Amino acid sequence: MSLDTKALLDKTLSDRRRAGWLRLIDRLILVAVLLAIWEVVVDIGWVAPFMVSRPWLIARDLYQMFSTGYIFPHLFATIYEAAVGLIIGTILGMLTGFLAALFPRLSDAIQPILVAFNSMPRVAVAPLFIVWFGFDYTSKIALAAMVVYFVVFFNTFSGMRSIDPVLQNSVRVMGASRFRVLQYVSVPHTLAWIFAAMNTSISLALVAAVIGEFVGATQGMGWIMVQASSTMNTTRLFSAMIILSVIGTVLFFATSRLEAAVLGWRPSREVQ
Repeated sequence: MSLDTKALLDKTLSDRRRAGWLRLIDRLILVAVLLAIWEVVVDIGWVAPFMVSRPWLIARDLYQMFSTGYIFPHLFATIYEAAVGLIIGTILGMLTGFLAALFPRLSDAIQPILVAFNSMPRVAVAPLFIVWFGFDYTSKIALAAMVVYFVVFFNTFSGMRSIDPVLQNSVRVMGASRFRVLQYVSVPHTLAWIFAAMNTSISLALVAAVIGEFVGATQGMGWIMVQASSTMNTTRLFSAMIILSVIGTVLFFATSRLEAAVLGWRPSREVQ
């Protein structure tokens, strides 16, 4: 590598780092401004503190929950339920999506049934899952997996169906077997659709786990929110929502990093 090329690469890397820091500063400033507006609006009496609490009260409540360790069992329960449900739903959705795309008669048979099941309101299904699987993790994992399954299935099925037939035929003409076409064309193409479904499913899995905790649980972030609403503790409700948003963000970025590692051959579209 020549010195000019190395200098150009170093400059590009430095520019990207500088842009990243500026982006972070802009976001922090925006958050600070919004929090200041929130505090001022409550302070001057435009909105009652009982309705929206205050940022400093929420910060104090978050500190107390973490410093005392109160939040950790509930945090683990919700993360575990959402993550395991996401994994199970993704695996099942991928497998059945591939099978349905490879065997048209199978897809014709099961697609109307899956559409009907997917149309069921999740809140209506949650009490039934509590009856079937009990109040422990299993019922929430099952609910999260069901929600994720349909998203991944339909994305996998659509991804397989969207492959250019000309590309597939060209690979076959070069002597590739059906398995090789699946390995080198169909699966890599569909993985992009699957990861897009996973990015969407992260929030859905989290919501499903919390809904299950609303209906019946002895711990979890949903349980905390139910307890807070029963005592009209607006501060605790906002604290729980902030924690849930952080969990969803962490899971989203973890999935994005996994996508970048698995689909490294694609042009980078890393989340900024």
